[in-house]
Amino acid sequence: MARITIVGSGISSIIGLAIATQLSRQHKITVIARDIPGDDPSVEWASPWAGANFVPGYCSEPRDRMMQRDTFAELWRLAIRHPESSVKMIPMEEIFDDERTDDDLWYRDFMPNFQFLPKDRLPSGAKGGITYTSIVLDPSIFLPWLKRNLESSGVDFQRMTLHSLSDAYHLGHDILINATGAGPMYLDDIQDDNMELLKGQIMIVKSDYKKCFMRDDGKNYTYVIPRLDGKVILGGIRDPDIRNTAVDIEVDKDIVERIHQSLPERFSKDLSDYDIVGHNVGIRPYRSSGMRIENEVKDGQKIVHAYGITGGGYIFGFGVARETAKLVDEFLFHSRKAHL
Repeated sequence: MARITIVGSGISSIIGLAIATQLSRQHKITVIARDIPGDDPSVEWASPWAGANFVPGYCSEPRDRMMQRDTFAELWRLAIRHPESSVKMIPMEEIFDDERTDDDLWYRDFMPNFQFLPKDRLPSGAKGGITYTSIVLDPSIFLPWLKRNLESSGVDFQRMTLHSLSDAYHLGHDILINATGAGPMYLDDIQDDNMELLKGQIMIVKSDYKKCFMRDDGKNYTYVIPRLDGKVILGGIRDPDIRNTAVDIEVDKDIVERIHQSLPERFSKDLSDYDIVGHNVGIRPYRSSGMRIENEVKDGQKIVHAYGITGGGYIFGFGVARETAKLVDEFLFHSRKAHL
């Protein structure tokens, strides 16, 4: 049994917790993080605000596709066996404003009830659309539930802010797992130049709509994500200007206008028609060169990097955990190194 410290619990949604779930079966796990599930959300701790539905695709590498398959299988299992986790099955509709090839839709054979939408059901300007059964969850319920389960299996959580990964050296672990969100941008011994930050804004409104809707026009992701409790999340934006984190009513107007264009029979284009429960503005880390999942030995520590998932924690999380477990085994049994 190895002693493993996981840094991050997670601004990248569930990566650190998913890794802990995978590794706690065989190893002694400590999770350290500035923010821990159960904390109140904030601009910097935006994980409880995530839309948290499963939207496959947008990757071409076989490893990435397998990670999505693994994650979906685990979420599906949780929806069946642990409804108290908030994980639920839900119909999904995706609308495309560009042409999609068979390779783009590689997931069509494993997403349940996959079908192409007929042209008469497509909104104006759309090139195509699909429907399938997917997964949605509520992070404000799911993350604390997962933490409680990990604690019951012996995982220890410690609140700690690191300025570098070497700050954790005193914990005496055999392997350190770097599952931080924005951390690689600031940690003194990482400073990954590929890391960037994007601002998001969403609305939470009362609605009985019970289907996930996603539309990507290349600039913004327009979406409706039900919590299946009488509320839905409406979004969203990808804004590189993170200086002002106040709620922008003009963004609200733009969001509802876009949603109305796609779902005019269900959602008004007039903001005053909405019963708004609240707003969330959060900062999301983004890695322009893609995920970093690899081994490194640095400053006397064996490190497994598992970051840069870029808002895809609920799409890749449990698959990333399995890949991370393989890299842990390489350290324990093969001592192979990799470098950025």
